[in-house]
Amino acid sequence: MYVPLIARVQSLPPLPESVLKLEKLFAEGNPDINDLVEIITLDPSLTADILSKVNAPFYGFSKKIISVLQAVTLFGSSQIRSIILASSIQKDFNIDLSPYGISTSEFSKISSMQSELIFQWYMGINIDLAREITPIAFLMEIGKIFIAKDILQKDQKEAFVKDLETYSNLSDLENIYTMMSTAEINVLIFKQLHLNKSFSDSMAYSYNEDEMPQSIKETVFALYIVQKIVNVREQFNPDAIEEVLTILEKNSYNIDSFKRVLKRIEKKYMD
Repeated sequence: MYVPLIARVQSLPPLPESVLKLEKLFAEGNPDINDLVEIITLDPSLTADILSKVNAPFYGFSKKIISVLQAVTLFGSSQIRSIILASSIQKDFNIDLSPYGISTSEFSKISSMQSELIFQWYMGINIDLAREITPIAFLMEIGKIFIAKDILQKDQKEAFVKDLETYSNLSDLENIYTMMSTAEINVLIFKQLHLNKSFSDSMAYSYNEDEMPQSIKETVFALYIVQKIVNVREQFNPDAIEEVLTILEKNSYNIDSFKRVLKRIEKKYMD
């Protein structure tokens, strides 16, 4: 492992008290919307941050969202939780994802597509699991912020961008430059912030499947499928979709249902 990246993760401040209260609510089950709204509105900084995030142009709302209740009602508790966790991790960083060829806004859009795709897909399969893995999907690219920062500090952006065009496996390329992949960094981040064990386990077993417990297999598989279709390199590539449909069919998933969800998400974000 790469010591500078580990040190950077270990320097992350604890999650704010309001966010810890929210995580406690989610740990107890599907929280009541009124309880969520009450905790958020008691934190002016968190309220302002959420309203700023949910009014991002890529969500496509014709009217401005002006209240936390409105935001939670429109987005749902799982998506709001995702936005809050991502914002809490990112707030102390000057984010520059130019080594990956994307802007901060594009990164946020990709995270939103990943989480919404997995939620809409899995709510028809297992609603409890859908709620659990939605924030994980939203955060599964978060380690790239740390990798990009390291590459920029070492003045390796030009070389990384050039290699990005030729390497098919992005994790391999990340390892070459930082001795760690996004998933490996995510494990450290989620443990550092004391998030539910399912967060770190889903990342750890995504690159080390040899001893994967049965309890985490479905989560890792669902995240893999979503990341094949929506990632920092490409979104809704027809070849990737065909490959994914073949995988899903072999694993006895409802293909037609998945296609419908895929069409909705692509239309919402890509039109």
